[in-house]
Amino acid sequence: MDRDTAVRNWWGPLEISLGRQRWVAAPGEPITIGRDPQATVQVEDPQVSRHHATLDPTPRGWVLTDHSRNGVFLDGQRTPRVLVNSPTAVALGHPRDGLVLTMTPIAEGNRPRGRVAQTHAPRTGMHIVSGGRITIGRLRENDVALDDLLVSRHHAVLERDHGTWRIHDLGSANGTYLNGQRVAEADVADGELIGVGHALLEFSATGLTEYQDRGDVDIEADGLVVMRDSHRLLDGVGFGLPGRSLLAILGPSGSGKSTLLGALTGSRPADAGEVSYGGRDLYADSDELRQRIGVVPQDDIVHPQLTVLRALSHAARLRFPPDVPLEDRDRRIAEVLEELGLSGQAQQRIWSLSGGQRKRASVALELLTRPSLLFLDEPTSGLDPGLDKQVMQNLRELADAGRTVVVVTHSVLNLDLCDQLLFLAPGGRVAYFGPPGQALSYFGVADYAEVFMMLEGETSVDWGERFRSSGLDHRPSRPHHGRPRAVPKPPPRSGTALVQYRVLCRRTLDVLVADRMYLTFLSLLPVLLSGLAYAMPGPHGLSSVSPLEAEQLMLVLVLGGALMGIAGSIRELVKERSIYLRERAIGLSSAAYLGSKVTVLGALAIVQGAAFAVLALVRRQGPDGAVLLSWGKLEIGLAVVAVTVSSMVVGLVISTMISNADRGMPLLVMVVMLQFVLSGGLFALGDKVGLNQLSWLMPTRWAFGMGAVTMSLGVANRDNDALWRHSATTWLADALLLGGLTLVLVLVAGLGMRRYEPRRRRRTG
Repeated sequence: MDRDTAVRNWWGPLEISLGRQRWVAAPGEPITIGRDPQATVQVEDPQVSRHHATLDPTPRGWVLTDHSRNGVFLDGQRTPRVLVNSPTAVALGHPRDGLVLTMTPIAEGNRPRGRVAQTHAPRTGMHIVSGGRITIGRLRENDVALDDLLVSRHHAVLERDHGTWRIHDLGSANGTYLNGQRVAEADVADGELIGVGHALLEFSATGLTEYQDRGDVDIEADGLVVMRDSHRLLDGVGFGLPGRSLLAILGPSGSGKSTLLGALTGSRPADAGEVSYGGRDLYADSDELRQRIGVVPQDDIVHPQLTVLRALSHAARLRFPPDVPLEDRDRRIAEVLEELGLSGQAQQRIWSLSGGQRKRASVALELLTRPSLLFLDEPTSGLDPGLDKQVMQNLRELADAGRTVVVVTHSVLNLDLCDQLLFLAPGGRVAYFGPPGQALSYFGVADYAEVFMMLEGETSVDWGERFRSSGLDHRPSRPHHGRPRAVPKPPPRSGTALVQYRVLCRRTLDVLVADRMYLTFLSLLPVLLSGLAYAMPGPHGLSSVSPLEAEQLMLVLVLGGALMGIAGSIRELVKERSIYLRERAIGLSSAAYLGSKVTVLGALAIVQGAAFAVLALVRRQGPDGAVLLSWGKLEIGLAVVAVTVSSMVVGLVISTMISNADRGMPLLVMVVMLQFVLSGGLFALGDKVGLNQLSWLMPTRWAFGMGAVTMSLGVANRDNDALWRHSATTWLADALLLGGLTLVLVLVAGLGMRRYEPRRRRRTG
């Protein structure tokens, strides 16, 4: 076998990238790099020599040879010859400021070594395997030290046991991944890939080859199809986008723009087709790759009541491991604020920012973790032309800084800032993909408004076929082999639920305190309701001397508690839905989120209920005695507090059922009226079959029963109501059943939160 045949058997083409430029060299052909116009890879830069370097194929791989004055640098060291048998990045002309050239061999046939890392990330190091134990983490004391805030101090360990290597996650916050799947522990074979933070470690018997995802990542969609009720929302969408690019997705309403965004981010995978992230299957490796993708939905994902700095601080605590020092978190926040030009607004409340600044604040949350891909849904919606241009210029700068940015937009004001445009026609077909400068001539119109009119009006045109036959679709056609995919798992939890719970409790409290008008309303509510209680005449208060008077006052107390509880929570989940869904997609525990709401709002409900009971009963005669505790008024106060807390959870349930906060008011009125009618204080329910059972779902029914037991209303009035029997056992049973109802309502709220999470379907193609 001659040398050329050997080379072709071992190695296929070589992909070379420099910024946004890409070259693919055929197998067996030498490559020249330099300023020379005849060079295979022509580089116009004064740091690069006319004949800077050559690439030659060998049976061991491609060899890069330096012929320049300024040098070729690998890992900061000038290197005359570099063996390229896996994705490798070198700097031309300077170790730090030189042009970064990335070389990716495309292997064919037999391979001289294990599986090469399925990523275009450059190789950044080699860690020799010695002994039987290798530690991986953020601290320098680890055998593999990774300077990445997503990595825990002591993240994982590789151990050899009877000749077999096994990876163990050490309880890291953001997980350890083997071949794209999160693992607690697993055997590792030669050539397999261990993902830790932004690093990918290729395992071999001699060492760990490190590849760092530093943002210059290409994305490719191929044959994406999405079906809904036998309708195609996407029909064979495909395109390729190199790293450091800005892509705008446009099209008339109903063309599938948001559907495509869900398919590209993996939040709502396509039914057929593939999405490739730097050469890796996004859907297959979604566990690992989702934390490298930033998504900014149309609704802001920051709390408007907080300052920019405070919002980013809470986000950093949720997204970084808890062992990241405060100064490191603050340093990263400062870097992001500087990058987005928000340093001057750090202490400003988000609601007071301009529209463009608010959108940049949402982007800042996503940039904390240094995502390689950034997706934005309608970031310029509702902005004036000046702010529109400002936002698009910011996105242009983010792409130039080393990210791939995809934006869904209706605005056509600043499309010249984009590298590529993707027009979708109704039915989810690609009508055009290419540079902005060719779009109008392709459609034969004078402005972009006419493009929208054509796509909507000319329904008889097969826009997808027209584009495929135009010669502008330069992607090679590839057959799509149908293969079933398992239903994607829920997002892996980022950090422990307990850590998230503490952070979320603090954030919920901060938001509550920062909204001074709403906090004032909640503080005055017990005072106002207690005033209404005093409007009722009656010198005997809760004494059984006047059962009717006691019954009426008790009804006011439990109804006031129910109203306070629902009013304090009915907006809570719906107003944060976009924030919750984004955080859920990157690993937020739904139990921690709901638990934080129940804790903080429950504490508020306790304070409100207790204040209301005290203010409403001061200088009023209390019950004649008590059945369980030493003081009758205390038993009444506990009933009011209990119904306030339970009704607060009712408010959370309602909040999961509505699409915006305004729609909660009719439901609030209806539920309060139901609690009023079915409390048992208006008429006897014990003998009302059906109505009595329905009343068991009302917190006021059990709370009123607790008060009726204390006040002996069952003896004085309707003794056929089993909930009113004057005994400590009945009072305790009513209290326990109210507590059980509250727990059931918490579970119902948790199930309600799942309604708005993306449904992950089984992929069949």
